[in-house]
Amino acid sequence: MKTKPILIVAAVVIVIAGGAFFFIHSKNNKPGKNNIKLFLNAFNAQVKAGNIDSASNYFEADQKNKLIKILLSVLTNKTNTGGKAKPIFKVSLNTDDASIDLSNPDEAIAKVGTVFTQNALPSEKSVLIFTIHKIAAGGYKISQVNATRFVKDYATYQVKVINKTTPEADIYSPQTLAAFKVADKLKTKYDSVLWFDHVGGKTFYYVMKGKIADDFYWPKIDDLKGEKSDLKMGLVSPELKEIIPVEYDLIHNIGGTIAGLIEVEKGGKRGFYNVSGRLVLPADYEQIYPLKNTANLALLKKGEDYFYLKTDSTVSEKIVDLKIADVLPDIKTYGDSYEISEKSDKNIMEYNSRDKYTSLVITPSYLTDWNILDKFMNFQNPLRKLSEDSMGDGDGSRSLSVKFSSDKKDNGNNWFQSAFYTVVDDYIGGRGGLYTSKNVLLVDNKHNQIVGFSASNFFGLSEGGGSLDGACAENSLKAINDSLFEFKTTSEIDLEMLDSTKMLAGAPYYHYLQLQNGKLVALKSKRLFPTQFVKMDDSYLQNCYVIDNGIYTKSQTSASINYATKEILQLMKNEIYASYKYKFKNPRWNAIFDSRFDDYNDDKRNASVDDSLTVIDKYNIAFINNKLNSPTLNVKKVNALASR
Repeated sequence: MKTKPILIVAAVVIVIAGGAFFFIHSKNNKPGKNNIKLFLNAFNAQVKAGNIDSASNYFEADQKNKLIKILLSVLTNKTNTGGKAKPIFKVSLNTDDASIDLSNPDEAIAKVGTVFTQNALPSEKSVLIFTIHKIAAGGYKISQVNATRFVKDYATYQVKVINKTTPEADIYSPQTLAAFKVADKLKTKYDSVLWFDHVGGKTFYYVMKGKIADDFYWPKIDDLKGEKSDLKMGLVSPELKEIIPVEYDLIHNIGGTIAGLIEVEKGGKRGFYNVSGRLVLPADYEQIYPLKNTANLALLKKGEDYFYLKTDSTVSEKIVDLKIADVLPDIKTYGDSYEISEKSDKNIMEYNSRDKYTSLVITPSYLTDWNILDKFMNFQNPLRKLSEDSMGDGDGSRSLSVKFSSDKKDNGNNWFQSAFYTVVDDYIGGRGGLYTSKNVLLVDNKHNQIVGFSASNFFGLSEGGGSLDGACAENSLKAINDSLFEFKTTSEIDLEMLDSTKMLAGAPYYHYLQLQNGKLVALKSKRLFPTQFVKMDDSYLQNCYVIDNGIYTKSQTSASINYATKEILQLMKNEIYASYKYKFKNPRWNAIFDSRFDDYNDDKRNASVDDSLTVIDKYNIAFINNKLNSPTLNVKKVNALASR
């Protein structure tokens, strides 16, 4: 390992000690952009030299952290984003031209350009976003890295290099290469061929007319700009006969919902074809629930009425007085824990693309309606001859794990029951197992319907969301009234506390869900605590919290408690004020909340926000103040029914 340098630039002396930079000024100790840039340049010098151990010392987190090691392995061109295989192109950092934001007095945000280069292709650029934290005596460490765009751009460039430098026969199976050729012929009749579904050694072709844009694959992203999709889809058999006409919004995997049938969607309604192209069920039904171990294939919903799809493919008469709660245990996958991967089905659907290497699963519509799984799921593709190691941190998942937690009935008047799931996305590459969501099903007995809601369990400001474990594992659903529900689930929030050595790492997050047109819609809030929509009582303080002590040090520890301490109550109260851009006298409070609320900087902060507070805000501030002003924290146990 090279000797750590001592740099002397202008009147500033920078001493690198243990990876932290200490700025010694002749007059004051307030560093500026030049100091941050020098810090980044010195970090980049270690990266260029390939000194992973030395470069890791620039990070506040555990220096042996897997993600840090993989990032540094990529930046030093030792591996790709998978952390194992050698890279097939070079990465370099341009710290000289970094964009640095110093609006937060406690940290700097630096956007550092990266360049991808390979002899056979033009160079391309990306960016890494570093959060740099001040430590004692004017030193610096990197506390966070947002690599979302970098990883995506890396994967895209990697695919371009592979296609440019590798013979097709070494990438694609004969089955895929044959499908590519057929797809080219079909383009004379259709605008495009989207996917191939390989079933029993034969290939079906998903054809379309119209145009496809990003909103087709990511319909939940509201702010997607640009062109919108306008397409109709059909299915062509291995004999090149059109067995499903080009008139549907979506055609699912063959046998994906019910064996031997193909689910289709049009105008928000669902139906079925069989693999011979016979229309089994017109797309007239809002919901289709496949059944397990019953005399019928599926339960169908049309308006307010329910029907059965029988095993002979006929539809029953309307079922009189059916209670959806009674049928719920018979619906496929309900109450089950399971894992989905490319091994879950012998059939393989893949993209008609040389840029997308994953296989594709289109989720049965009822699981999408329940918000348990996304509409499109991408997994490794056994027909593409590229290992996970060689592809690195690309698109798709190694697996999706769906864990059924519990189901509960309302203890009041028994008008609803709830069920809870945890879904862990084991993402391909170095960030595997990173993304976790919490899901709740509401069985609404008043309206005889099932609705679902899904949310990330991560509310920190950096990239994250790993599977939570430990003492805290709370899930509950409470009715505030007939149309508003409170979904409480343990989440990772990573909120620093007044004591800068502490962080509130885990806490219950309260989602407030309105029942609108057969869906659970979350009320929007940037707050982390339940102070905006309900008047608090002691039940909101009787929760499980995780506090990290000694943050940004190697000796960091975690402890769980089962009530809100006065430190946590201070966070709750001051978050209310911060949501109105209040200017705190103590700058520490400004620093804690400035990233949570948009444009929260000195020139936009308010000296007083009392006139803006709602009735609920004022009530909750008074409630919290009463607790804070008590000599000892007095939290009474509240009867769950009474609190409703």
